[in-house]
Amino acid sequence: MHVTSALNNLGVNTTSTAKQDERVSQEYIDLINQLLQADPYQTRDEINANNTELATFKKDLITKGAAQFLGDLNQEKIDAIVEEYRDKLLKQQEENPNIPMDIDKMVSDFRKELLKEIAEAQKSDQKNTSGSQSVAMSTSDVLAGIKISQKSEDASSNTLSFLEQMLQPDTAKKEKELFV
Repeated sequence: MHVTSALNNLGVNTTSTAKQDERVSQEYIDLINQLLQADPYQTRDEINANNTELATFKKDLITKGAAQFLGDLNQEKIDAIVEEYRDKLLKQQEENPNIPMDIDKMVSDFRKELLKEIAEAQKSDQKNTSGSQSVAMSTSDVLAGIKISQKSEDASSNTLSFLEQMLQPDTAKKEKELFV
């Protein structure tokens, strides 16, 4: 026989007579909500439905198609690298105002060289891929490699690229002598 059942048989109430008030005042709830500032729970679908960048991405992808979208994305990356190069040239021109520079021509040459390098990398990638061991190299990988190689050449290098040779002060003097 259990103690509870024995006490119940005797007529003793085993539950506490003073019940605690478990209700919480609205003021307390408002204070907690104010301090915590918790966002209401949302599912991933609800979060994605409210994301305008994601909606724009989906719309562009659907309307343009994957190939055109990727082409536009790569063009934006190329434009960003070219603009970065233009800014570098403008900075060099400000530092050395005595050296004449045709920045538009240099940027145009840089863009052509960049596109040529991308095309060569894609051709070599297509030749190197074989069956199940194909490792696709996207244009973004090529652009990242070009950007890294530019930074490493800027940091320390004894060999000068075509563009760096064009930027050298003595090269500008030689060109000036040739055309005068």
